[in-house]
Amino acid sequence: MEGNMMMVSFVLILVVAGGLILFIVREQFSDADFQHSLVGVWFNEHLNVRILMYDVDSVFQGSVVWADSLNNSILGVRVVENLRVGFFKICRGTYVDPVTSKEYDVKLQLKSKSIMKLTAFDKETHNEAFSQEWKLIKS
Repeated sequence: MEGNMMMVSFVLILVVAGGLILFIVREQFSDADFQHSLVGVWFNEHLNVRILMYDVDSVFQGSVVWADSLNNSILGVRVVENLRVGFFKICRGTYVDPVTSKEYDVKLQLKSKSIMKLTAFDKETHNEAFSQEWKLIKS
């Protein structure tokens, strides 16, 4: 009887360890697909700015590549810095307001393949400062 309990415990440990390994491997490969989804040109919800999201060694940056005539002065400004993908595909980094240069902690999440939600938090109080949805420009 004691031998059967040890065998059941051993099998249970193997099943749990195998499941954990499969989960980690699956997450690693799905992260690569997810990171690929972030790269592209996104426009803000006001349709007055377009941001190119790109990555360098899995650290994402976003720069203004198009702006309407009222915002021409912000062309080339980097607005997303040091964005890293974390657990559950939540990205964290820094958002820099292109007009005021004020920095915010930022959380980015994909709501779908073509809609990204950006939530900015005050660096001092950690309160939510604003939230926007960006849409991917289809090529």
